[in-house]
Amino acid sequence: MLKNIVRMLPAVVIVAATINTMSCNNGNGLFPQEGGGAASSSVTPTSSSLTPTPSSTPTAAAAAAVAFVTNFNDGMVSSFTRNTSTGALTHTGQVQAGVKAGPRGVVAAPDGRSLYVANINDDNIYEFSINQTDGKLTPLATPSVSNGNATEPDELAMNGAGTLLWVTGRAGTVTAYTVDTATGKLTKKSSIDGFNTPFGIAVHPTLPVIYVSDLKTGLIQPMSYNTGNGLLSKNLPAVASSDPNAKIPAALTIDPAGTALFAPNQGNGEGSSFAIDGSGALTPIHAATNSKVGVVDPQGVFVYTANSADGTVKVSKIKGACPSKMCAGTTVSAESPHNASSGPFGIAVLH
Repeated sequence: MLKNIVRMLPAVVIVAATINTMSCNNGNGLFPQEGGGAASSSVTPTSSSLTPTPSSTPTAAAAAAVAFVTNFNDGMVSSFTRNTSTGALTHTGQVQAGVKAGPRGVVAAPDGRSLYVANINDDNIYEFSINQTDGKLTPLATPSVSNGNATEPDELAMNGAGTLLWVTGRAGTVTAYTVDTATGKLTKKSSIDGFNTPFGIAVHPTLPVIYVSDLKTGLIQPMSYNTGNGLLSKNLPAVASSDPNAKIPAALTIDPAGTALFAPNQGNGEGSSFAIDGSGALTPIHAATNSKVGVVDPQGVFVYTANSADGTVKVSKIKGACPSKMCAGTTVSAESPHNASSGPFGIAVLH
């Protein structure tokens, strides 16, 4: 049985999409969907960011535990403080992140100072500084950078050093950026095409390799990258799930050892596993039912899921006091005042 299929590393886009055959009490963010069956359509199948701040970072000890939620329908991104004992979120503010029907992917820098949001509707990546006390967001002096006309930027990932960022473009590209770690500013470097509908993206913890899922072809493409400028090369074979019915791989996550990759399937609720060899290449292993999408906190205790149907974020506890392996908790509005039509999509959690 594979275990620890979640990536608890700085500056990595992750989805804690989980399988009922995995261990649930190991603090790794794996949890079964309550009640069985395919994942609910109201839980947005998005790539979300879990970014624990390294203890060596000077601001780590003083920084508050915070979370961020993109609101697709009205073009906002919300900030929250997070109670690490109860998992509860408290809304602290919201700012515009481009045009409406646009904000989707979100990722925080590993030092907890900057946040990035992809807007699929205006083709921009929005840049914010993060208040270390309450998580409130302030646009950078250059508030956004263009991903390219009609590229439809969707999901984001960063390397562990926080020096490189990649974005999947729904129109068929993956674009690389360098990051100024002093200012948070992005600089676009290069793009690679040849995809149909790229979506999920994950970065290997030790190898210079990223992985991108394609919603249309059903393939997951490993690519090596240049550690200086993020330039991508398709020098590893693309693979599909071991189950031919798992045709729509969504967001991706990698275990901390870098030996396995997990992909929830947007179509049938399955989760597929892949072994990763020393070169970064993938081999399909297993597919299982009852996947669910969410973001696990850095402590591995609480999971947060966005509900696009009613404008809320749900807090659940892994191995709590209830009989289930994941205990349902409170919900919080993604915006204040509550907006049932805000369309929460991506979630990022810090500290």
